[in-house]
Amino acid sequence: MSYQKIKGTQDFFGIEKQKFAFIEQTAKNVSKRWGFFEMDTPIFEATELFNRSVGDETDIVKKEMYTFLDKGDRSITLRPEGTASVTRAVVENKLYASTNPLKLSYFGPMFRYERPQAGRLRQFTQFGVEVFGVESANLDADLIYMAVETFREMGIKSMTVKINTLGDDRSKEAYQEALRVYFSTKVGSMCKDCQERIVKNPLRILDCKIDAKGEEIANAPKMSDYLSFESKAYLKKIVDLLEQLDVNVEVDQTLVRGLDYYTSTVFEIIVESESPGMKDLVLCGGGRYNGLSKDLGGPELKAIGYAFGVERVMIALDEKNTWNDFNASTDFAILAMDDESKTESIKLANLLRKCGKTVELDYVNTTLKPQFKLSERINAKTVLLIGEEERRNRTITWKGKNIVENSNNLPQEMFRNDQQTISMEQFFKRLRIYTRTKRWMEKNPKAYANYLLMRKE
Repeated sequence: MSYQKIKGTQDFFGIEKQKFAFIEQTAKNVSKRWGFFEMDTPIFEATELFNRSVGDETDIVKKEMYTFLDKGDRSITLRPEGTASVTRAVVENKLYASTNPLKLSYFGPMFRYERPQAGRLRQFTQFGVEVFGVESANLDADLIYMAVETFREMGIKSMTVKINTLGDDRSKEAYQEALRVYFSTKVGSMCKDCQERIVKNPLRILDCKIDAKGEEIANAPKMSDYLSFESKAYLKKIVDLLEQLDVNVEVDQTLVRGLDYYTSTVFEIIVESESPGMKDLVLCGGGRYNGLSKDLGGPELKAIGYAFGVERVMIALDEKNTWNDFNASTDFAILAMDDESKTESIKLANLLRKCGKTVELDYVNTTLKPQFKLSERINAKTVLLIGEEERRNRTITWKGKNIVENSNNLPQEMFRNDQQTISMEQFFKRLRIYTRTKRWMEKNPKAYANYLLMRKE
């Protein structure tokens, strides 16, 4: 019987894993410069946490969550997003008492039972950031700029920030009532979900994927007509700041985001697709959720955050073809010409590894041809040869990358004039690690008693 990965999941290996790691490291490096600290939360939580925070009328809760009963008959859900779990952790552990603002980042797998397609997997990896304790247009703009800068450092230079505000509580309530009245005569011709949303949360209708292009939503009342002066001024300040930071920003009055906990500022980062017939790609989304901590049993904390899916960003970078060169090369390949030299090559390899060098060697062959093939396969920058003569004289033969060009030729034809045989002392001085290596050997006389690199016997 053969086994295959579950539909909607993905294996990462080779170059794809290097791409994945590049996105992760870039996001973490940028967030660190902005003062964020990493945290981890459990992959599964009590189901009620997501019902309460994400909203029981959202598609995520109604259709997409992986929920099961554990052996204690408790309803457990694999986390579909990160904000609810991070907020639960902040409230439960009283992290808000330690610093203000509290800046946290996370990276890990999320789970949603969606129809698998490009950029949408049932297990996907999300990077996100959350800030607790402060409400300020300056913070909102700086956080959005941080997301833009993250994608710029990944290689995406052209993107648009779409932004909107849901206003303060009074503005939001007035707008919801206007939507309820407006859609009451039109919802009969719309999808079943919209017919249910009009009662509990008419804002969700604006986020409908089925009726998104219909006239009913296009002609719906606009949030701007119900905003207080303070909410309008708050949004304008964010937009002005982003424009001063050279960010392409667009106010989109239909943008509400798909989760119930959002309040005030909401935004998405869009990149144009270069593939014919493909929709623009939403790289990232986020916004304010000032009431969520109180809903989860804690104090009311002003909060804002954003998140993006790694796999979706990989698609965007593939389209833009802006990846770094991932054909990573190995610093050294060590070739040994007899069994005793194999032992010496392992000792040397581990000295070099302690110095931060990447080293590979052939553990089996003593003939040169297969060992040269290994050095080509791993794209070694430098080839080192150890044989009887090198062991006797405490030297090493150094061969630059340009020497190993054609492994199909006889090994002796690979030896050219730019090959050098140098003393081990010269070798380590050339690498500028002579002092470090000598110090290690002095501290570990047993480990290197038979391998005196710095002097002849």
